[in-house]
Amino acid sequence: MKYKGYILLSVTILMFSTFEVVTGTIKNLINPLQLTFLRFFIGGVVMLPLVIKKREKVQAKDLLFFLALGILNIFISAGSLQYAITMGKASTAAILISSNPIFVMLFSAIILKEKVTYNRIACILLGVAGITLIVYKGNTGGDTAASLVLATFASIIFGFYTVLGKLKSEGISSITMICYSSIFGSLMYVPVLLLNDIPLFHIPEGTIIRILYTGVFVSGIAYVTYMEALKILTASKGAMVFFLKPVIASILAAVFLNESISFKTVAGIILVLAGVFINFKSGKARDKFEETET
Repeated sequence: MKYKGYILLSVTILMFSTFEVVTGTIKNLINPLQLTFLRFFIGGVVMLPLVIKKREKVQAKDLLFFLALGILNIFISAGSLQYAITMGKASTAAILISSNPIFVMLFSAIILKEKVTYNRIACILLGVAGITLIVYKGNTGGDTAASLVLATFASIIFGFYTVLGKLKSEGISSITMICYSSIFGSLMYVPVLLLNDIPLFHIPEGTIIRILYTGVFVSGIAYVTYMEALKILTASKGAMVFFLKPVIASILAAVFLNESISFKTVAGIILVLAGVFINFKSGKARDKFEETET
């Protein structure tokens, strides 16, 4: 059963890793707030017919919870990340948002009462070490202090969002949760865009395919598979695979954005992979122990 969770997470990470690279190619063509509004609004609207067809019972308190998720993830976290990408390098933004397992582990221990194991701490330390190596090589090569702060802040908020999503995931379908939170969260941008004379649906020529991709796949399908995975795995364990995001994103950024991969980047990737391996192996050992106990 847990292998299904890892498969779902693999789909999530693969799609999430393409986000910074795809948006990095259009960051000078569209306002970052408009892009964030469009991708989540599109993702939510595409899922809406499926949600209506399910006829799932949704109460007023559920809608308020979805609104809170939308504000946290889409308005605050995604908005901060989008500005970080605009101000700095796509690969660095991907690395910093991928540090969210640190905050997921902390919030999970406080809210979900999940155990903080030595293996998870080892995974975190290796992941942070790898991220640090990669970040330090690029701080003077296209990044700004503002972009680094915004990407880190986005990571903290996304960690909190993950734990809240896990908290609610057992009581309602993932597609319903993501659909409503995406629409609610994206609508938070409407007054901001209008007050700043930024068009809502004016899409620059040559960007529509990439915007649709980020909406349907990155902001739609990837979030659904993420929440489905969290129904099977613990929040902190599931979030650990986010350390793989910079590995994939750095490679994609090098291929499509001509961003360099230094020796430090390679060393950082090796540390990240070691941490994820420890997390995966410890999970298998713990599963076998639990089966023996039962």
